[in-house]
Order: sequence, then structure tokens, then C-alpha cells
Amino acid sequence: MSIHLEHLLADLLNTPASAPSGPVLWIVDESLTERELLVARARPDLYVLTNRLDLGARLNAAGLQVTVSDFDFASLPVQQFAAVVYRVSKERPLVHHCINESYRHLLADGALHLVGSKDDGIRTHGRNAEQVFGTPEHAKKQGDVYRVSLLRGEETGEDGVQWLDCKEYSQLRPCTVGELHFISKPGVFGWNKVDRGSVLLVEEAHKLITQRKNAGTVLDLGCGYGYLLLATADIPFSGRWATDNNAAAVQAAQASFARAQLAVHVSLDDCGEHLQERFDLILCNPPFHQGFSTSNALAVKFLTQIRRLLAPNGRALVVVNQFIALEKAAEESFSKITTLTQAQGFKVVQLG
Repeated sequence: MSIHLEHLLADLLNTPASAPSGPVLWIVDESLTERELLVARARPDLYVLTNRLDLGARLNAAGLQVTVSDFDFASLPVQQFAAVVYRVSKERPLVHHCINESYRHLLADGALHLVGSKDDGIRTHGRNAEQVFGTPEHAKKQGDVYRVSLLRGEETGEDGVQWLDCKEYSQLRPCTVGELHFISKPGVFGWNKVDRGSVLLVEEAHKLITQRKNAGTVLDLGCGYGYLLLATADIPFSGRWATDNNAAAVQAAQASFARAQLAVHVSLDDCGEHLQERFDLILCNPPFHQGFSTSNALAVKFLTQIRRLLAPNGRALVVVNQFIALEKAAEESFSKITTLTQAQGFKVVQLG
């Protein structure tokens, strides 16, 4: 699918012939592959909106004009576009949010181009978008992917528009799971749940700290809405840090910690690469549970950063699926590698 999708994106981003001349917006998230990210040619009228700091940095380095936010269209330097190009996301509320916002920010006779495969629900998203645009979709199949285009009419305003239900995508909201209270929203991984692996990681963190007189400093590397530090709030750390690559996660974590009156230094960062502190304890539930190999670039990136950020005699606790050979991958960077526990399909590995 990716080769055909590359061609579709290149055609839409570099020669947007189906829309009047004017600025073009490209909506980017983790659904795009490395090859697909490289198709756009930088030009003054092409803008990128993404929620991922790493993707934004990569595209910015390629000369594109990038805005990193939780798909906040109001944060863009240009507010009206002749075309919007969007490889549909996996999460339905986000897709609906982007369709609604695209309509609001398109010029008269501007076009929204949705791209994706049948498995992405592209045809359903196209038909749903008809509700907003009030005009029929134009679908074109190329290989095993589709381009679905919708035009905003010249005389149409926002009065009477039938907006798609995006579950108030932009709004943070209180969540409760058992005795845990936190703030989260769609767009954050597992936004209204507690990950089983994270629960196991917290149990091992409590065991480790009880063996120490001084808890020291702690970093949650890839914090999501902040579960790991919320669940270890009873441990008297001398300082707490949390970082994530996703703009929505950082917003949610900041709100969760404020609600809990827990002092945490929170930052939007790509695997903590801008942090200069060293930490006595690093907690990490990394995003490489699937498709892992010992040469996986993302795994190596996390392990390298954990090594850099650990204080002398510091320890890192990393939770992964049991089938992942994390111990083998960590051998190049760590001399002390211990599998502390295995349960419910997960394992916690201590690195030092």
C-alpha cells in the first residue's frame, strides 16, 4: 500500500491541481511511514500541522513550515487554505475533528483530500464528510488506496452545517479508573484506560524504592497522561520529571499533575533528547511493543537516551511485552540487566 500512497500524497502535495491556487495544509500523524513523510517538496505555500514533535522536526529539517500542536488549527500561521491533505488517522474522534476543522479553514471552492486504504475506513470517512460539506464526495481508487475529495461551495457558510461528532476532541476531561483520578482526552494513547504493563511497572518501582533510603529523582520517559508518576505519588522523590513526544499527552499530563497537586517538570520532547538532568530512576513504558527487533531504530533510540539520562548508580525500569528481546538489545549500553518479573504478557526489565 505504501508505494501507492506515496504517489497519491506526492501528487496532492506537490501538484494540487484540484483546488484553486493558494496555501495548502498537510495534516500529519504517526499513520504516515518514513517514506511517505519524505514525498513533499518544500515551498512557501505548503504548511504542515502535526501532533508529534519528532515528525515535526523531521519535516522542518526538510525545509517545510511546521506547526506542532494537538491539531489546533488556530495555532497555524495561515488560517484559510485552498486545499487540505489528510491521510486519515486511526482514531475516529480525531478524524472527525480534522474534517470539521478543515471545513472551517478552507477557502470558498477549496478541497479536502482524504487519503487511506479500505482498512482505514476511508470510504466511511468520505461519506461522513459529505454531512459537513453538503456536497458529494469524489472517490478515486489507485492501487489499494483511495483518494476522497470534497469541495467547499463558494456560498456556503457555517450556519446549518451538520458537524461530525468528534467527542469534543480538543477538550481535556476527568477520568476515573478504580481509585485513580486523572485528566486525559482522545489523542493520548489509551487515554481513558490503565495499561496492564504500566501497573506491573509501578509495582516493581515500589519494591525497588523500599530497598533504598533515598528515592532521589525520577523521570517518566514517554509519560502519556501521567499514570506512572500519579501511581507513585506516595514515593518521596526529591524531584519528578515527565516528557512525551505527543502534544496531547503533554497537555493531559500537566492537567493530571495539577489536579493531583503533584509537582512535576513536564516537557514536550522527543525521547527526552533536550533534557540535561541525570536521574536516579527512569520509568518507561515505550511505544515499541510491536514489530520489535534488536536492530529496531526506535528501541535503540530509547535505550541510548535512557543510558544518557541515568545518574551514576541509577536504575531504569522498562516494561515491554514478554516476547520482546529487550535484554539482548540492551547489552550494548548496559552492564546490569535483570528481568524482575513476568506476568499477564508483560515483563519488567531493570537496566543499570
